Amino acid sequence: MENNTHTILAFSRQLHTCDPNDKSLTESTVRVIWAYHDKDFKYGGQNYHGSNRGTKSLRLLNPEKNAVIPSSLPYFDLANQNVAIPEQDTTYWCQMFKIPILHEKHHVIKVEPLIQKGHESIVHHILLYQCSSSLNDSVLDYGHECYHPNMPDSFLTCQTVIFAWAIGGEGFIYPPHVGLSIGTALDPQYVLMEVHYDNPSYVEGMIDNSGLRL
Repeated sequence: MENNTHTILAFSRQLHTCDPNDKSLTESTVRVIWAYHDKDFKYGGQNYHGSNRGTKSLRLLNPEKNAVIPSSLPYFDLANQNVAIPEQDTTYWCQMFKIPILHEKHHVIKVEPLIQKGHESIVHHILLYQCSSSLNDSVLDYGHECYHPNMPDSFLTCQTVIFAWAIGGEGFIYPPHVGLSIGTALDPQYVLMEVHYDNPSYVEGMIDNSGLRL
């Protein structure tokens, strides 16, 4: 199907073809490649796509169903502040955050990515770790490259992953009877957000403010 702005193609195939040259389609995120030419296809030959090509990570099977979450519920953001993405293929950036002070137990029921517009292909994944409760606010002063010899020692206290997001995914809503507890002495007070930046083209001058909303 085609109109003045869009072309839609429909196709079908078996999920598992038993052909070693075919990739099985599963519920996991899969990498899809695309290419097009602005002229219509003609039998007997096809036009070369040139630079009109790219990739996209998608969940082709069983996408998450969107539950209805009241817009009046409170939330808070954990977002990087003007991180300069280096001119290198892969960068892991870590930033410490403090969970807002609450006077009673609350539950996080939804976590969603806040990806800066235009950086959808650059932000590869985000991990959120629980850190030691013995830390203080001095760890909030700055971010640093993860797994670096000079990274702050406080980063080493953050071992337990409490949330993970990867390219192609959307927000995560906990089941009705489940939530991430915050607000008590036993709950996370400081968390470390690790963002993996993927810059295979070595693009210069990119500044990122991506993160998570809880």
